[in-house]
Amino acid sequence: MPMLRNYWYIACATPQVQGRPQAAQVLDQALVIFRDAAGQPHALLDRCCHRGVELSLGEVVENTLTCRYHGWRFDGDGHCVHIPSLTAERHIPNGCQVPSLLCREQDGYVWVWMGQDGAEPPEPPRLPGFEQYQWLQGSQPWQCASLLALQNGIDWCHPAFVHQGIHAQSRAVQARGLHETAYEMRLLGEGLEVFALPAAASDARIPEQASTVLRFELPDRVLVHWPQQDERVILHFVPTGHRTCRHEWLYHGAGMRGVGVTWSEAEPEVMAQDREIVESAQRSYDAYGDAFEHSVEADAATLMLRRIVALAAEGRWEGERGALRQRRVVPVRS
Repeated sequence: MPMLRNYWYIACATPQVQGRPQAAQVLDQALVIFRDAAGQPHALLDRCCHRGVELSLGEVVENTLTCRYHGWRFDGDGHCVHIPSLTAERHIPNGCQVPSLLCREQDGYVWVWMGQDGAEPPEPPRLPGFEQYQWLQGSQPWQCASLLALQNGIDWCHPAFVHQGIHAQSRAVQARGLHETAYEMRLLGEGLEVFALPAAASDARIPEQASTVLRFELPDRVLVHWPQQDERVILHFVPTGHRTCRHEWLYHGAGMRGVGVTWSEAEPEVMAQDREIVESAQRSYDAYGDAFEHSVEADAATLMLRRIVALAAEGRWEGERGALRQRRVVPVRS
């Protein structure tokens, strides 16, 4: 998958960065996140400028990140502010600095700006409903490209087969078999939205009437909402490398009351099933490339997602999205 620059990415969840520094991988870069005495998070490359030891092995001492190897200390901007081995008359050499990244804490996550030099960043994207609902939050590494995970997130045909007996769509198929459903696909300024429309409502063209709403937002977010069950998930598939990603997820179920976030070490069964499938696909792409692929009309959303990501990687999404088909209804047996 192409590495999309000039976007905010999740470095880690808020519960993961407390007293000790936290290692994070984003776009093939090893980072370290730590908090200063005021609780403000900072992001540096995870590499001491002395002998290259990972700073995430160290600790936070007197408002600085201290390297475990020789005790060099760095402030939140990456400047070396103390070298224990220097005598009193010696000064810290020029250039003793670790590259830092713009960092923000918002909506349960610490975000880093992975932009090119000179790019003016907006604020990190808000998470819809984060301050309105009770959420379960977790994070797992996936051994697949972010693009494969994103495609799976808006694939409207797989739940009946991958999530047998768990997902509502799967249970419906078991009860009455496959049936034809209309899916409406719309382009957005930041990505793509898909609605599963009720079979009996031919004029149903708004999210409130849809049985399922799937939304992809650049660079790595999928939102899924089941309006009738008051159930929703917010998924980020943060690219950690060209063939790996980190799955950051938030889940709200109909029985969850109040407002807040609870951390979970366990991966929900539905997400674990998805991970097994896309990791299997990644192994095939690694071995054979993608020339074997054949697509059908039901793959319209995943093919459009690929197109959006490709245009964004080339810096052409803003200029060319108007030329793409903005709205399309696709009949699918699912």
